[in-house]
Amino acid sequence: MSLSQTLALAEDFLHELNGISVLLRIGLSMICGGVLGIERGKTNQPAGMRTYMLVCMGAAVVMMTGQYTYTHFESGDPARLGAQVISGIGFLGAGSIVSVKAKVKGLTTAAGLWVAACIGLGIGIGFYTGAIAATAAVYLTITKFKAVENLFTAYDTWFRVYIKFDSMEAIPGFSRALEAQGLQLGEIQLNKKQSKDFTSAVVMIKNPGRKSQDEIIDFLTEQEGVHSLAMLP
Repeated sequence: MSLSQTLALAEDFLHELNGISVLLRIGLSMICGGVLGIERGKTNQPAGMRTYMLVCMGAAVVMMTGQYTYTHFESGDPARLGAQVISGIGFLGAGSIVSVKAKVKGLTTAAGLWVAACIGLGIGIGFYTGAIAATAAVYLTITKFKAVENLFTAYDTWFRVYIKFDSMEAIPGFSRALEAQGLQLGEIQLNKKQSKDFTSAVVMIKNPGRKSQDEIIDFLTEQEGVHSLAMLP
């Protein structure tokens, strides 16, 4: 028997539902889910390595169950259960999306959970090459493409600054100074608990003039009526 025939037989064997293929699929789904979850865990996201592993493995088990039902009972659609996973995982993803100080966080984690489930479905049906390739692509996206995204959007996104003004009357002049400098002023959220000495606010600023962050901080600090400020994440 030639090497090509041996490989073809091994491939057919692993695509069938048997003890070895089941163990391989469960193990591979845990590995792929864990790889994606490790990066999310490092950034202190609500869903970490174990969550991703469980989602990916659960999806693989669901898909294997569909294949088992179709093979042994000769009825039903092997992809029917998997279709429910794709829609149902949205509930788990929604739980990882939170709003913190008017900023939505967790969207990447939610998308990662959804794609981890899809990878698990691919592993569960025996689509090993596609699942492994997708895992590598997703890991590259969430670890390396953030810098690429920032390269294109760093000057087109809003950033937040916490500012203490000497008084409320300083805000109109501050606004005019920003516009004269080419900066765009957005929403101003005044602190409800104001002190007698200062008026504090969270100010949204856009930087279409492509100035560096240090230049912006120096400019804001020099404005009349600004007592102190701090950049917010």
